[in-house]
Amino acid sequence: MQKKGLGSAGRTALDFLDFTGGTVFSIIASLVGGLFRFTYKKLSALFSFIGRWLVKKLKQPLYDLWCFILTPIAHAIGTVAHASIQIKKVGERGELHIGKKLIHILKVITAAVLRLLAGLVRFLRTAFNYAAPVLSIAFLIAVVRYAGTLEYTISVEYNGNDLGVINKEGDYTEAQAIVQDIITYTDEDQSLIETPKFSVKMMRQDDSPVDSSALSQLILDSSEVNIVFAYGFYINDSLYGVYSEEEMERIRTALESRLASAFSSRSASIDFRDNVELIEGQFIETNLQPADSALEYINGTRTVEAFYITQSGDNLSSISSDLGISEEALKAENPFLGMSVPPGELVTYHYEESNLPVVTTRYEQHDSPVEYTVQYIYDSSEERYTELLVQHGSDGLEKQTIMITETDGRETSRQVVSRYTLQEMVPMIIRTGTRQNTTLEGDTHVIDTLGTFIWPVGWDGGYSYVSSLFGYRDWDHSNHRAIDIAAKRGTDIYAAASGTVVFAGTYSSYGKMTIIDHGYGYQTVYAHQSAIDVSEGDYVSKGDVIGHVGMTGSASGNHLHFELRYGDERLDPMLCLGGVGDHEVRDW
Repeated sequence: MQKKGLGSAGRTALDFLDFTGGTVFSIIASLVGGLFRFTYKKLSALFSFIGRWLVKKLKQPLYDLWCFILTPIAHAIGTVAHASIQIKKVGERGELHIGKKLIHILKVITAAVLRLLAGLVRFLRTAFNYAAPVLSIAFLIAVVRYAGTLEYTISVEYNGNDLGVINKEGDYTEAQAIVQDIITYTDEDQSLIETPKFSVKMMRQDDSPVDSSALSQLILDSSEVNIVFAYGFYINDSLYGVYSEEEMERIRTALESRLASAFSSRSASIDFRDNVELIEGQFIETNLQPADSALEYINGTRTVEAFYITQSGDNLSSISSDLGISEEALKAENPFLGMSVPPGELVTYHYEESNLPVVTTRYEQHDSPVEYTVQYIYDSSEERYTELLVQHGSDGLEKQTIMITETDGRETSRQVVSRYTLQEMVPMIIRTGTRQNTTLEGDTHVIDTLGTFIWPVGWDGGYSYVSSLFGYRDWDHSNHRAIDIAAKRGTDIYAAASGTVVFAGTYSSYGKMTIIDHGYGYQTVYAHQSAIDVSEGDYVSKGDVIGHVGMTGSASGNHLHFELRYGDERLDPMLCLGGVGDHEVRDW
């Protein structure tokens, strides 16, 4: 082949590739051919060896079999040929009488037959010796195959009765469980299930296995006790009693009568508080009973002990109204109850409740005010304790749908299920300072700089201002141990924090004064009131109106003299108020 267009180096490279490719191909062809020749040689040797081994092993058995088959035939042919020669010789003997010839021929034939029979017996005996093991194995295989086609089953005997046959013991276990589910036991009953007897037998053509459902009914039929259809009266999944259809009808009528007596046109739902069920089932006949005791229970009552934790603002009258218990009954069990009750006290009371309380629900709609909230804006440009009113607050109004739940006519809960806004609430917005207050210095008792106590006058945005701070006053050269908050006569005075009134009356230059104990050693004093609205021993909540601004006692104008006491020490009230400092409350 001509290699045109290639230089000398190119043609040399092509020649080298041709030579290399041819050499590699020749080597691969030689290797593959050698591998095939080697494999053929070894396989030929293997088959040759197997052939020689089979010939060696089968030569003698085949020869013996051939001899075994041909020997009886050869013997039989020889016997027949020998008999023919003997008969021919007898026929050629002329000196013998024909009768003797016949006798001699018969002897020859008889001897030949006997020799044939003897040979046949030997052949059959030998053949039997060979065939018997083969036939035995074949018979055994046939028996096993036949046995494999047979079906066996389990016979069940229960309480002396043959219940039939089942496929497996698990069927009886399932039937036993069905029986337990079918029969409803009382606490005094014992299980009806006895131990069965099982036996394995070959299934006959007329045998039909019983399923677990049918077997369960057979077990019930074989039980010694009588099982009847009746009704169970259940209360909270607990069986109260077993009754016939007629007695259960009396119970059903009594239950319906209880519900009907509690129903009204306003009722949205009505039911027993407990889960009451009348369920038909199979029961032991001896458990049937009359309905008299059940009717007595349905219409009967019981005494219930209950507890109430007092809330802020509670008193004997309000608790009596809320619980529906007379004041005399509450006072008898709780002697500490009075016109004022501190929160957190445990009140014990008893009331009569039916054994099966009836719960009813109804819905009411009310227009309810939405109290405005107070929002604070923190301003670092103003001193701490300074509050500037940014926006007056006003209550909103919403229509509420309330679900009222009653138990035997006593209200037990109220739940607002829907709200619809009629008028939006406007929050009160107060701007409060966070800058260090230069007028308050030194280490002293600080309850809460953000106002644990509320302002006793004017905290709701009403007109008021601090007319005199805590400390030394130049104008009268006195050490003023309170703050004075000026306001119009009659302005409401609020409890700065919750507590118990320990004094309410007129005292010296304080005029009409109230002292409230807040616990932990703290008390607040409200002096120069025009009127007092609380009494000693009353419990008041933060924000409750306790009196009104005036100028009784030693006072030059209408104002509230407000003190903060810690034990015997007088503290600056500004330390506990989210206060105005020396600034009056004003619109911003």
